[in-house]
Amino acid sequence: MRLIGPAIERRGVTVHTHIPDDLKTPPMFSAELMVVFSNLLTNAVKGAGENGAILVRAKESNEGDLIFRIENNGSEVDLDESERWFQPFETTTAKTDPVLGQGMGMGLPITRNILEEYGAVVQFVKPTKPYVTAVEIRFPGDAR
Repeated sequence: MRLIGPAIERRGVTVHTHIPDDLKTPPMFSAELMVVFSNLLTNAVKGAGENGAILVRAKESNEGDLIFRIENNGSEVDLDESERWFQPFETTTAKTDPVLGQGMGMGLPITRNILEEYGAVVQFVKPTKPYVTAVEIRFPGDAR
C-alpha cells in the first residue's frame, strides 16, 4: 500500500482492508510478494478510477486454503473474456499515469507465473456488490 499510496491519494480512491492480523501467506520471498500485490493493487487503482473504491480482504477457507481478493468499483472485467488479461502484452492502460506508469500487459502474467510456483491460482471472479471487478488468489492449505 505504501508503494502506490501517492496514486491512491491523488485519485481520491478509498481502500477498505479486511485482513486478519494472524493470517500469513506461504513462505515466499518478500520481493515476490511485493511484485504480486503491487501489480494487483496498481490494476485495482487504475480500474477504480477517480474517487473510486477498492476492497482488499483475505480469509482462510473451511478447507484451509488462503483466499485473497481485491475488488474495485470502476471498470468491469467480463468474466467470459477475463483470461485474456493474463496473456502477455494485453493491457487496458493506454494513457500514461505519472506514478503508476503505462500498462505493458505484463503485470498479470508475471503475477500468475510467480503464484503458480507456490501452487496458487489467480483469476478474475464474480465481484460482490457494489464492486464490479474482483481478482482472487487461492493458496492451497498444504502450501502454508
